[in-house]
Amino acid sequence: MNSTSAVPPNAPRGRVQFLLLATLFFFPLLLSFGLNYWFPGLKPSGTTNYGQLVNPPQALPPMRLVEAGVEAPADETLFRGRWSYIVTAAGDCDDSCLRALVMSRQVRLAMNEKRSRIQRVLVLGDPSTVNPVAARLAPEHPDLHVVAETDASPVLREFLQPPGAAIYLSDPLGNWMLVYPALTDTQTDFKGLQEDIKKLLRLSRIG
Repeated sequence: MNSTSAVPPNAPRGRVQFLLLATLFFFPLLLSFGLNYWFPGLKPSGTTNYGQLVNPPQALPPMRLVEAGVEAPADETLFRGRWSYIVTAAGDCDDSCLRALVMSRQVRLAMNEKRSRIQRVLVLGDPSTVNPVAARLAPEHPDLHVVAETDASPVLREFLQPPGAAIYLSDPLGNWMLVYPALTDTQTDFKGLQEDIKKLLRLSRIG
């Protein structure tokens, strides 16, 4: 009478399957460890924002403003309640200023029903230019707030750094959070600004 083995006939196949599963599970971990160990430059920076993060966020300073089309004087509370794209202009809004306004307008419109959570503010250096500039820009930018500081020393313009950046972004609590120093590649800049604000609107319950 022939004796039979106590090991089931499918044992080798099961062992192979187990080894394959173990390899598939551990290989990504080993690969990640190896890349981080031998190629540390490949490690992600930990930030995914397109703009330069202001860390920690800084509260916008007290200021006095005159706004086009508004008789009552305004102040820093203008920047509270909504996310604000801030554009500054030394004169009456040159080509780089117009480019920033168009970019911020397109990004805001792309937010669809969430665009009401975003406002755009153009800060001029001379109060006497507020109404003429606002009238010139109104056909293309009807939702734009055009303001200028009434103080002899421009508090906000001195506060925001780097000076003359394309766009600054503040949160609904009036904290300056992001800066976009330059806009060069239209499609890249649009996608970068859009991803930043989409993420902020998704994560924030204010504004």
